[in-house]
Amino acid sequence: MARHRVVLVREWDRQMGGSGCCGRLDGDLVGAFRGDDTDPYAHRRADMERMGAVYRALRARFDGDEVELTVVDPRNTAWLLPAVWRDARRRGLSRRAALTQVNAATRTRAVVCDGLALRCAADPAQAVAAVESDLAGRRPAEQG
Repeated sequence: MARHRVVLVREWDRQMGGSGCCGRLDGDLVGAFRGDDTDPYAHRRADMERMGAVYRALRARFDGDEVELTVVDPRNTAWLLPAVWRDARRRGLSRRAALTQVNAATRTRAVVCDGLALRCAADPAQAVAAVESDLAGRRPAEQG
C-alpha cells in the first residue's frame, strides 16, 4: 500500500528559525526588560491543544506505514509550500487547483492529506473521518 502524507498545520510556541527581530526572541527580550513574563502564545494555546488531539486521534487510527503524519508551523513556508505543491501535483491536481491547496494549507489548524486541505475544523473525529474518506475515495484508482 502506498504511504500517504497528512500534514497538520499548528503554531509552535517558540521562535522559528529565520524569524529575526519579529520573532518570539525579540518579544521575550523586551518582556524580560519590562518584567512582563506573560506567554506570548497564550491566545493560541487552545488551537495548539486541539491540534494535539487531532494528532493523537490520527496516530491511533492510522499505522505509520500507511500514513506519514507531519506537524508543521504555518510560518515554516520554506517547507510547507513546496511540500503541499508536490503532493497536490502528484495527486493529479492542476496547477491552479494545487495553488489553491497551497494557499489553504497555510492556515492554522489545516489538515492536509496528500496535497488536499480537508475541511474538518480541527476536530479529532472529523479529521479522522475526513482522512479516511479521502483515502478510501482514491484507493480504487491507485490499485488499477
